[in-house]
Amino acid sequence: MSTSFEPERELAVFIGTIGRYFQTVGGALPAFLSPTLELILPARLDCTGYMPVSGRLTGWIALSLPSDLLRALLRHMGEEQHDEAAQLDLVAEITSTLTSNAREHFGEHLRVAPPLAALAGDFPRELAPPPLSFRLPFQWQGADAFLLIALQR
Repeated sequence: MSTSFEPERELAVFIGTIGRYFQTVGGALPAFLSPTLELILPARLDCTGYMPVSGRLTGWIALSLPSDLLRALLRHMGEEQHDEAAQLDLVAEITSTLTSNAREHFGEHLRVAPPLAALAGDFPRELAPPPLSFRLPFQWQGADAFLLIALQR
């Protein structure tokens, strides 16, 4: 468990959790692209899951995925419903899983609240827009997606 904030190490934790999730559930590792720092909240894809975080760091972690990717995951999982509601449920579930797995690294320094999900143009009013966010883009089965980390001390 880390006791100080080290961006490269913390990013590696999320890369590992995303990689394990897509490898386990979808059968293939995602390809990670170069991360960026965002000064404004970037446009999100079709569905975004948000995990509010508090503790040593506060803010939220979000996973933004296109509908095509979510439908592919739902099919792969044997789900019959692929509608918008099913996609929002899945992106919230994935975000919760990723954050919970990352929590193993952060320990008691990272407290999480229940996940939230929103469509592309929406942002949960329960969350504060970040002054700065870290964007980690990746591709999985030809679809572009990204993780946003908006945490501050």
